[in-house]
Amino acid sequence: MRSPLRWAIAGFLLLFMTLSLMRMRNLILLMEKRRPWVSELILKRGHR
Repeated sequence: MRSPLRWAIAGFLLLFMTLSLMRMRNLILLMEKRRPWVSELILKRGHR
């Protein structure tokens, strides 16, 4: 009976953690945008 509720809570937690980590990555990249490693990362991702 409570199994679907537990799955829904676990899924929401995973979604929240994923979105939080993505937001944190974007904030770090915005703050460090003048660093050489950020430019290299952008160039690598652009050629995919």
